[in-house]
Amino acid sequence: MKGKLSLKLLVALATRIDGLTYREISEITRYHINTVSRYVSYLDSKGLVDVAQRKSNSVRGRKWVNIVKMKKEFLDVKNITNFFNKVIKQLNGELSDVFTD
Repeated sequence: MKGKLSLKLLVALATRIDGLTYREISEITRYHINTVSRYVSYLDSKGLVDVAQRKSNSVRGRKWVNIVKMKKEFLDVKNITNFFNKVIKQLNGELSDVFTD
């Protein structure tokens, strides 16, 4: 995974501006929850997403869940080309083969 981004994950986050939980991302992308966690950690370390905690509505299970959102500056673009150009620029153009999926 080093040096690659998930196109499915980026599109899911870009189209849901209110954010997604790890489980929701897993359901959309069909990635295992651990894979989602690794991708989100990578995106967070590169400054592409914000991760916040929210109290869960679930009666059972976890009391807190992580909500992942794309940073606002990546969503305030005119078109999809500008979105991906900003993403690549944020990564300092360090990726030779940027996307996977």
